[in-house]
Amino acid sequence: MPLRARAAKRLRRISALCLGALALLTLAGARPLPAPVQEAPPAQRVQFILRSLFPVSGEPPELTAGGLPFRAAAALPCFYERRGFAPAWSDGQGPSRDVDDLLAAIEGAAGDGLNPEDYLLAELRRRAETARRSPDAAQLAELDLLFTHAFLTLGAHLRNGRVNPSAVYRDCVYESTEADLPGLLQTGLDQRRVHGVLDDLAPSHPIYRGLKLARGFYRGIVARGGWPAVPEGDTLRPGDRDPRVEALRARMEASGFAADAPEGRDLYDAPLQASVTAFQERHGLEPDGVVGKGTLEILNVPSEDRLRQIEVNLERWRWMPRDLGERYIVVNIAGFVLDVVENGRTTLDMKVVVGKPATKTPMFSDEMTYLVLAPYWNVPPNIVRNEIVPRMRRDPGYLDREGMEVFAGPGGARLSSVDWNATDGRGLSIRQKPGRKNALGRVKFMFPNPYNVYLHDTPSRSSFSRASRAFSHGCIRLEQPVELAEHLLGRDDPAWTKEKIEAIIAKGEEKGVVFKEPWPVHLVYWTVWVDDAGVVQFREDLYGRDTELEKALGLTPAAGSPALPATRSPATSTPSRP
Repeated sequence: MPLRARAAKRLRRISALCLGALALLTLAGARPLPAPVQEAPPAQRVQFILRSLFPVSGEPPELTAGGLPFRAAAALPCFYERRGFAPAWSDGQGPSRDVDDLLAAIEGAAGDGLNPEDYLLAELRRRAETARRSPDAAQLAELDLLFTHAFLTLGAHLRNGRVNPSAVYRDCVYESTEADLPGLLQTGLDQRRVHGVLDDLAPSHPIYRGLKLARGFYRGIVARGGWPAVPEGDTLRPGDRDPRVEALRARMEASGFAADAPEGRDLYDAPLQASVTAFQERHGLEPDGVVGKGTLEILNVPSEDRLRQIEVNLERWRWMPRDLGERYIVVNIAGFVLDVVENGRTTLDMKVVVGKPATKTPMFSDEMTYLVLAPYWNVPPNIVRNEIVPRMRRDPGYLDREGMEVFAGPGGARLSSVDWNATDGRGLSIRQKPGRKNALGRVKFMFPNPYNVYLHDTPSRSSFSRASRAFSHGCIRLEQPVELAEHLLGRDDPAWTKEKIEAIIAKGEEKGVVFKEPWPVHLVYWTVWVDDAGVVQFREDLYGRDTELEKALGLTPAAGSPALPATRSPATSTPSRP
């Protein structure tokens, strides 16, 4: 069952349970209201009903929403016990104005890519209107429970996301951020800012806010019927006259790109070329202004798919730490880029190579604690078994040419010879000496993690000229590793110049350098983001992770809608680099 359907069913079940409990309390006579309570104002009668629904445990329990999935039902008794079971959403005359504040917040959750009906917006509105017309104690008690449940659930979703990332991806770990949601609800009620408290639970990062604006823009395009498709045909180049150019022009105009046609709508003129080039830049394509097969495929992705793509990336942002650090490194796997961010400003950026679809680069946050100059490369066991051994059987001189040494297991003696036809590589350790052929290049950057991935240099420089750069076994190869080392070390000690780093590397002796202060590192998978210039950037779903998350969120594509294209990397025929 899709997540949205399960959420709606759960809320309706809670509503039914509340109604059934109240019926037992007030109508069936199982626990009739005492005479003094029957004669009391509605607020006191609501308090009695709420107290009757939950056991009293003595000290109010501590409760946070740090763990996923968050169970709002467990927080309900906590919230009411802390406030002595006094009603939260009604006064002596009926629903309070906080009810309208929460309804507005739930409606506004659509801007975060959340579905207001997951929190039963229409049902809550009906209950509030009914209670205003007839402030019956049983109705007010049920309204209280439902509105509290809606706040706690929406708050948990804004704080940590609707789904647990580890349940969607095996290679994704983000620590959820704890929040005392019952306490925050009480703060919102005390300060008359329930809506504001919920807003504060969502990420405040400029990229998240930019994605919300982008969602509104693309939601408007979808509401207007989307954009027209450009028919297939020959490659369109600047200067061409072709009936398909008119469709191309209409496609650009529908998505907000200027495409004036002073010399006819069927002429591929300079203004249209500029629009196509800008479109290509925003989608990670070669910005040549030529509409070939690749550009045409991206042009014809439906607007509904782009809207879902934005909503998926909003969800990913809700998984991330709220404090990324005053200075940090972020690697966008889907964008093939690394940025060093300091005080909210990108101070260094570069291209990167990431894992192949078969050996994906994982998603997580950690701390970079040291780097290694002139590193050895300890070849992973799977590469020894699957690549080195078969290669040595074909080419016995391979290891010597690549500067590799063989040992009898980790910490074992160096072996001068091995019968490669009689071994599958198990029990052997291979490392590559520092030098120009070393797979890790001149420097590697370490942040210990369960996936054993890190940032490093590479002798294979040609990969950086490719638009799609998924060629590694999972580690991240850097376009400018020495510049990154100088940048990071120099922030704490200006004596670490590029010349000093290169001199150490030239000695060919491995040297580790510990940072005075660790650098937070965030490996993310953003297929949509907003850059420093405020431009929305789209990228292909390299690993199919958008599709997996769409399914988990219940964001099913419309019938006949094609999936977003996924990049595929060519297989390598020689032992691969990390």
